[in-house]
Amino acid sequence: GQGSGSVGDQTWLYVPSTLKYGDRAPVVIFLHGFACLYPSLYRTHIAHLVQQGNIVIFPQFQKSTLGGFLQEAGLGQVADQNIWAQRAVDSVAQVLTQLGDQVQQDEIYLYGHSLGGLIALAWQANGGVPVNAIVLSHPQVNAQEGMPPFVRAFLKIIEIPWRDYAPSISAPVIILNGNEDTIAPVSQSEEILSLLQSVPSKVLYVAQRDAYGYPKISPNHGAPLDDIKGLPDHLKFFNISGELDALDYRYYFAGLDAVMDGWRDELPFDLGTWSNGRAVKPVQQFH
Repeated sequence: GQGSGSVGDQTWLYVPSTLKYGDRAPVVIFLHGFACLYPSLYRTHIAHLVQQGNIVIFPQFQKSTLGGFLQEAGLGQVADQNIWAQRAVDSVAQVLTQLGDQVQQDEIYLYGHSLGGLIALAWQANGGVPVNAIVLSHPQVNAQEGMPPFVRAFLKIIEIPWRDYAPSISAPVIILNGNEDTIAPVSQSEEILSLLQSVPSKVLYVAQRDAYGYPKISPNHGAPLDDIKGLPDHLKFFNISGELDALDYRYYFAGLDAVMDGWRDELPFDLGTWSNGRAVKPVQQFH
C-alpha cells in the first residue's frame, strides 16, 4: 500500500506472481463502498481476481481515521464527494504509471460497490484513465438514502453531479443489483440506466431473494462484501449483511469475470440449485 489513511489517499496494489499474459495483465480498479474502506472486506473477490493473473488496484478514497471519517461523513463540516472521486482518479493514475508496461492497456475495468458505483459514474468526468467496461455493484448514488431523518438533519454533503456525468459516459456499463437492497434500490439503478445515453451497451441485472433453502440467497446492499466477522454496528443499522456465499461466487464474481471475458449482455449467470435439485430463482435482466 501507499498514501495515507489520514489524508484519504491510501492505495493497495495486488500484483499476481504470474501475470495473465506473461509480462502484462488486465487491471481491475476496485472502488469500495461507503465506510467499507479496507480491502479485507472484499478479500475473497480480490484474491479470486489475482489468482486469475489480474492486477487489482484498491484506492481508499475516504479518510480512515475515526475523526477523518466522521468529518467526511458530513458531520460537523461539509463533506465533498467530488474530492473522493478526484482522489481515486489521482491515486490510480499514479499506480498505473508505476506499473508501466505490466498493464494491458485495453483491459482496464472499473468495479464499484455502493458508493464506489457513484465514484465510477464520476470517473470519466474527473479525468480517470479510460476503461474497457464499468461494472456497478449495488450502486448508491443518493448520499442520504437509508439514513434516518435525525442523522440527515446534521449532514452537510456536496454531492457528485452524477446525473450531469452519466449521459457522456462512453464505456459499456453493467449494473448488478438485487431485489432485497433497501439502501440502493433497483429503482435507483433503473434511473442510472436511463441516463446512460452515449454508452455502446448497458444492462441491469437483478438477483432475486430466495429463502427456499439454507443459507438463503439474500441480495441485500452488503451482499458483495465478504464474510465480515463482527459486522460493525453502523453497517447493521443499514440492513447490510456480509456473508461469503453462492451469491458472491455465482453472481458478483461471475459477473465481473464474464465482463472481463468480453461479455456485455446476456451474462451467463447460473445460480445453481438447492440440495433437492430445485433451481435457485434466476437473475433478471433489464435494458
